[in-house]
Amino acid sequence: MNKFGIEGGYFSLNGRKVFLNSGEIHYFRIKRELWEEHLKKAKEAGLKTISSYVPWVWHEVNEGEFDFSGTTQPERDLIGWIELCQKHGFTCIVKPGPFILAEYRGAGLPDWFLERYGDTIKMHNSKGEAVLSDGVSLFSPAFLSKVEQWYNHVMPVICQKQIQNGGPIIMVQVCNEIGVFSWLAHQADYNEQVKEQFISFIKTRYSTIDELNTLWETNYTSFQEIELPPDGNTPYKSKGDRSRDYEWHCFWRKYYANYLRLLSSWIRKHNISIPLYHNLPGWIYGHGYEFPLNITMYEDLYKDKSELIFGVDHIPEFVSYRNLHDDRIINDIVSAMQGEKPLFAAEFQSGSREYHVVTNPREMELFYKASIANGLKGWNYYMFSQGKNPPAKGYSGDTFYWFTPLDNQAKPSSAFPVVQKMSRFIETHEELILTTKRKAEVCVLFYSPYYATELERPEVGASELKFVPARIRRSAYFDGLLKALQVLNVDYDMVDLASSSVNDLLAYKQVWLFSTDEMNAPDQQTIASFVTNGGNLVIFPYLPDREMNQKPCTVLRDTFKIKSSQPEIIDSPLIKLYNLTDIKCSNPLIAYTTEAIDGATPIAFTLRGSICGFEKNVGKGKVVHLGTWLGFDTEGHLQAYTTILERSKAQLANASSTNNFITVRQKFNDTSESLLFVGNYYNENQSGKITYKHPNTNERVQLPLIDGEIEIPPLYAFISPISKEIGKGINILHTTSDVIGINSNKNIITIHLTGDPGLIGEMVLEGINITKIKSAEISEKPIMLIWHNNRIVLNYLHSNKEILLTLKMLDK
Repeated sequence: MNKFGIEGGYFSLNGRKVFLNSGEIHYFRIKRELWEEHLKKAKEAGLKTISSYVPWVWHEVNEGEFDFSGTTQPERDLIGWIELCQKHGFTCIVKPGPFILAEYRGAGLPDWFLERYGDTIKMHNSKGEAVLSDGVSLFSPAFLSKVEQWYNHVMPVICQKQIQNGGPIIMVQVCNEIGVFSWLAHQADYNEQVKEQFISFIKTRYSTIDELNTLWETNYTSFQEIELPPDGNTPYKSKGDRSRDYEWHCFWRKYYANYLRLLSSWIRKHNISIPLYHNLPGWIYGHGYEFPLNITMYEDLYKDKSELIFGVDHIPEFVSYRNLHDDRIINDIVSAMQGEKPLFAAEFQSGSREYHVVTNPREMELFYKASIANGLKGWNYYMFSQGKNPPAKGYSGDTFYWFTPLDNQAKPSSAFPVVQKMSRFIETHEELILTTKRKAEVCVLFYSPYYATELERPEVGASELKFVPARIRRSAYFDGLLKALQVLNVDYDMVDLASSSVNDLLAYKQVWLFSTDEMNAPDQQTIASFVTNGGNLVIFPYLPDREMNQKPCTVLRDTFKIKSSQPEIIDSPLIKLYNLTDIKCSNPLIAYTTEAIDGATPIAFTLRGSICGFEKNVGKGKVVHLGTWLGFDTEGHLQAYTTILERSKAQLANASSTNNFITVRQKFNDTSESLLFVGNYYNENQSGKITYKHPNTNERVQLPLIDGEIEIPPLYAFISPISKEIGKGINILHTTSDVIGINSNKNIITIHLTGDPGLIGEMVLEGINITKIKSAEISEKPIMLIWHNNRIVLNYLHSNKEILLTLKMLDK
């Protein structure tokens, strides 16, 4: 019996770890007679899995009338589609909603359903008006009743075709992006059942109504009197108003979790035992800085609270130095939040849903390679095949997606060879991709309450906050600290503060924490204990003085013995930091007197001479506090971050470059191998010398190995295996080519290579048997064997086509 599952953070097929290499093809958007041609091309592209939505609206044509065999229209033959995928050797992912979104009118809900129930099942605002969006009230009895009936018909088809029953289906998506409606519209649902659930939720959070009244500054006599927070742009009136708003956001995280738990239970009721996942959106016009908000919407389901894994959407649109850091941060936060579950890009850009966004295959290849370096264990090209919508069904008209690897007629585009190449690369290095991990001595904490803001109202001072997270988190944290660390090529891990232990943090030599006025007491205590037990902490821009619900809490201030602080506002503020002068920063600056910091060493001063940063020994550890935030938009900021990092004595990077415009990253496995990513996100050549760590000997190795610098073409990257065995006693130490195939026998080793014509090919070989290499050829033309320190260096030219390196061995 075949089996697909999740084991130890990996996808597993019949007991073997696999990289999930999938492409999205919508059978309902392609003519039935073209299905097979699309699948043949997908096979030619090297895909292993085919993913598709299964639209409720498409298969329940009229209420109670279901078609999964194409009786009413050939393109409704879901069973035939699944069987055809299996015939061509594919496994399948199915996504039966109820919501599919996918730029489908009604988001996949049947027209007859929306016409019959209309406003009664829609989201409503606080005035009782139906919200103009595709969103519905998820716990509306009418909605849930019809969803259950839909599942009762579609799930038996899926059950019959799941892999352990001899079919190809390996995974099911549970609904799709349910938080997106509130996030994009900045609008909560105010239906009556929402209020009932909110009150029940609050009863689990507060033991008495008096406790609630104290924090909310209300005078309710019972929980049943609770009113929901206002929607829209009504400013906060008080700390109590913000306290209630925090609980409102916490409630929605439980609400979404309960909805997905309910759907998951209905799926399992139909004897479906394959993995389930839900999808996370969040890129906005080529940037992912709001993605963490969508990640936090599901935090009640992370770790061991749910069997669901969470797929990410990676839609960078235009890949460049502006967003070179976004996908890594998104991957890191998802991994930190969901724990030991595989990182899967459920919607992985290979086309565009907007005609003005023209995907460039060169940019996409760079992004695909970076995604491997940044830890993906699987992806689903979205879209692999272009679709044509059935009449009057497309949100954006008749065409669905442009610039895809295959057009609607299954004709390949310039994006097709990129998918082919990446498939061959994955097949050649699958185990290395899956088992290599980052080695980091620096950690950055993620604090999810700072991103629980999809319904946040304007903060106009009533809450007396010095720093509002939603206002500064992009500039100070996402595009500030985290981007700077990437540009500096620092190896760092991301850890979820709320679920981390002191021992987790003590594994690092330096921990960075973006902190504002608010932080819950248990999390402040974790940080305090970390420092007193020997931890090295960098915290900015504020030492919190309250919990998220506005209850006073000064655990960190008390532990660090910091008595008071005052904000300073300075036009165009600059600070002196250690030995650096005129470092741009932001208002307000938090100033301290010498007495207030109780023996700490000042490290930063404002233009007025006030102390706005210090370092202090606390217990067995040390805290570095900066009472402002820097962002990352000047050269001085790189110097500032570097100065603080270097004081930690941590090894900042396993791989480095003499040119900060070249991104490098190295990951290691447990068998003395590694992967090296080298990328240029800039639209001009970048030159430099790369240094990396030999995974077996810890030697610092240079690339190029002998002399000179490597010149990386614009918007290009390569991934090199490091110390990979290609024959007995013969290893590739490194190469500037993409190795997409290796064949070895007793006397000949052939290596299939690709690379940019503007990049000089270098392959370095080492091992006890390299003396047996008699000669080397590139596409049947001899090249020189250059011996250097018991290694062989091969230099050659790349071309626009695949090249074949042949190593011929001595007969004895």
